[in-house]
Amino acid sequence: MEDEGNLARAANPVMALNAEDRMLAAALRGAVHELRATTATAMFPLEDGRALANVVVVGDPLSIFTVADRHPVDDDRYAGAVAYRTGRQCVRFRTRTPSGVRPAMPFPYAIIATPLVDDEGRSFGVIVLVWADPVGWTATSARMGHRCQNLADELTHALLLRGGPPPRRSRPGPPRFVLAPPAGEDAPLESVSLSLVYQIGRLAAELSQAPDLRDVLVTATTRIMEPFGARCLAVSVIDDGRPRLLSHSGVGPALAARLTGASTGTLEEETITGARPPPDRPLFFEAVDTDEPISAYCLLPLTIEDRDTGTLALGFDHRHTFSAPERAALTTVAQLLAQSISRARQFETQRRLAQELQQGLLPHALPHHEEVDVAARYVTATTGTIGGDWYDVVDLPDGALGLIVGDVEGHTPRAATLMGQIRSAIRAYAAEGHRPADVLTRTNRLLSDLGTDLFATCCCVWLDAEAEAVEISSAGHPAPLLGRPGRPFATPPGPPQGVPLGVRPDTTYDSVRMPLRPETVLVLYTDGLVRSRAVPLDAGIEALHACLAEPGEPRLEVLTDRLLDITGTGDRRDDDAVVLIAQFLGLGADRRQRVARTFVQRHDLRAVADVRRFLRARARSWDWEAVSSDLELAVTELVTNGLVHADSEVEVRLREYADRLRVDVRDSDPRPPLPAPVLASGETDRESEHGRGLLIVDALAASWGNSPSGRGKSVWFELTRP
Repeated sequence: MEDEGNLARAANPVMALNAEDRMLAAALRGAVHELRATTATAMFPLEDGRALANVVVVGDPLSIFTVADRHPVDDDRYAGAVAYRTGRQCVRFRTRTPSGVRPAMPFPYAIIATPLVDDEGRSFGVIVLVWADPVGWTATSARMGHRCQNLADELTHALLLRGGPPPRRSRPGPPRFVLAPPAGEDAPLESVSLSLVYQIGRLAAELSQAPDLRDVLVTATTRIMEPFGARCLAVSVIDDGRPRLLSHSGVGPALAARLTGASTGTLEEETITGARPPPDRPLFFEAVDTDEPISAYCLLPLTIEDRDTGTLALGFDHRHTFSAPERAALTTVAQLLAQSISRARQFETQRRLAQELQQGLLPHALPHHEEVDVAARYVTATTGTIGGDWYDVVDLPDGALGLIVGDVEGHTPRAATLMGQIRSAIRAYAAEGHRPADVLTRTNRLLSDLGTDLFATCCCVWLDAEAEAVEISSAGHPAPLLGRPGRPFATPPGPPQGVPLGVRPDTTYDSVRMPLRPETVLVLYTDGLVRSRAVPLDAGIEALHACLAEPGEPRLEVLTDRLLDITGTGDRRDDDAVVLIAQFLGLGADRRQRVARTFVQRHDLRAVADVRRFLRARARSWDWEAVSSDLELAVTELVTNGLVHADSEVEVRLREYADRLRVDVRDSDPRPPLPAPVLASGETDRESEHGRGLLIVDALAASWGNSPSGRGKSVWFELTRP
C-alpha cells in the first residue's frame, strides 16, 4: 500500500504551502466539502488596487476552467469584483448563457462571492464559491449564502489574528490549485500538475489571440517567465542559418544572447568559430557556477515539424530542480510558443509585402505650389491583407491641380492589381486634359473592357487656383468635404455620386463646378477613415466633422494624423484608409506662401554643402537670417541621415507661413525614424547615429515630426520667427 501511495504521489506531485496559503486552503476546502461546491477561491487585491488576483483555488480538476488570474475591480461582470467593491455578498445564478456572450463557463452555474471585511468595514479580499450544474439551487440559495457569510467571517477573524489582513500583491502570481491531502496528512498541498495544466491552458488561449509578434513575445514573458518563477527569459530564432536574439526580459541583451547559446552548461563566452547550432532536445541545468545572476537554466528548442527554428531559454537566480511534470510542461510551452512565433512572423512578412506593394502604387511625391498646401496619408489594415484604396495628386496641363481618391472592392491581390490599372488610367486621361467627369466616363469604359467582376469607387477634384474654383465628379465615392478653419464643413451641392466604376459600361458621369474662397480646406477620404468594426459609419462621419470644425489654424500634417485616429490608433486598423487634404491659400500676395525646394542625388554627400548654400540664400531673401544657423544645422542632419540610411535621393522643401518656416526632408524609405539617446558606454551603431540627428532637430525646432509621404516618408520641422 505504501508503494502505491508513492506511485500516486509521483504521478501527481504536490508542494507544501506557506502558513497563510495553508489557512486559506483549509477554509476553502472545508467550504467545498460542506457545501458541495465545484470550486472555491480566495482573491486579494493587487498593489495598484485596480484588480483582484486569485491566490488559492480548491476544487476538482474542472476548477482550472472556472477561474482566471485576475478580475478588474470595476467590472460588474464578475461577482467577486462586485462583492469586493461594495462590501456586500453577491449571489448569481445562471441557467443559460445570454446571446452574444462568450462565457468562461458554458454551463449552468451558481456563484456566491463574499467579501472579507476588516474591523473598519473595508474589504481586503473575497472568497468565491462556484457550483457547476447546480441542482435545487433556488430552494437552498439563502442557506448557502448564510453559510458562506459565516465562513468568510471565520476566515477574516483568523487572518486578522495573524497580525492584520494579508498584504496586497505586487503582481498576480499564478493561482495555486489545492487537492484533498493524501491519507495520513492533514496539511493541504498544492497540486503541481493541476497548476501546470492551468498555465499551459492560459498560455495557449492568450497566444491564440496575440495578433502580432510583439504581442506573442509579451504573452510569453507574462505567461512563462513569471508563473514558472524564472528570473529571465530569452528567445532566439534562426535567420539565414544563424541564431538571432528575438526577445529578452530580466537581463540585458548580451547575457540573453549567451544564455540561448549556452548548451554546454556554462555561460562563458563561446570561443569556437561560428555559431553553435540550437539544441535539438530540451536541456536542463539545475546548478551552474557563474559570476552572472543565474544559478540554473533550461534551453527548450522551438520546433516546428521536426525542424528547430530557435530556442527558448529560462534562467533562475537560485538552484532549481526541474521535476518531471515541470519538464513536460515546459516542453509543451515551447511547442506552443514556436507555433505562435512562426505564425506571427509569417503574418508580418505578408503584411510587409502588402504594404510594399501598395506603397509602390502611391505617387512618388506630392506637388509643391504657393497657392495650395497638400497633405495625404495612406494606412493599411493590420490583418496583412492587400487592399484597393489609393490617392493621387496630379499637375494638370492647364495649370490646375488634380486631387483623386478611390477604392476598389475587396482585399486581395486582384483588387490591388486593378487599383494600379485604374490609377494609371485616370492619371493618363487627366494628363490628356480631360475634365473630371470625362476622366471617370473613360475609365469606366476601360474597366468594362478589362472584363473584371470587381467595381471601384472614385472621386476626382480639379482645383483651378487661377480661376479660384473647383470641379468635382464622383463615381459612387463619398463626397469631399469643404470648409474653412474653425467652421463647420459640408459636402458641396451638385450631381449625385453616380454609380461605381465597372457596374454599367455605358454610364456617363456629371460634374459640378463651384467657386473656391481663400483658406478653404478640401478633405477627400475613403470609407476606412470613418467606418470599422468598432466605429459605425454614422459615428465616424460625426467624429470627422467634429475634428474638422475644431478652432485654430490647421496644420495639415497634424490634422491628417488626427483624422486617422477615428477608426484606428497606432498599428491597429480593420481596413485600409486614405485621407487627402488640400488648403487653397489664395492668389493675393498676402495669402500665397513662398515655397522652394532642392534635390540631392543618391549617395551624393558632397551635395550637402550645396543644400547649405541653398538654405542661406533663401533665409537671406526671405528675411529669416536670424534662424539661418539653426536651419542649416537641422537640415544638414536630416539630409545626411536620408542619404546614409534611406539609400535614396533626398528632397528638401521650404514653405513660409506668416509666423513660421516649415521644412520637409523627404526620402523613399517608408520606415519612420526614431530618436536614440547617446549611449553612456560610448558604443555607436547605425541606429544611434541616426537618432542623434533627430535629437538635434528636437532641440532646435519649435515642433517636428515624421509622416508618410507617397512611397517614402517626410521628416518635418518648424522654426518660428524671432
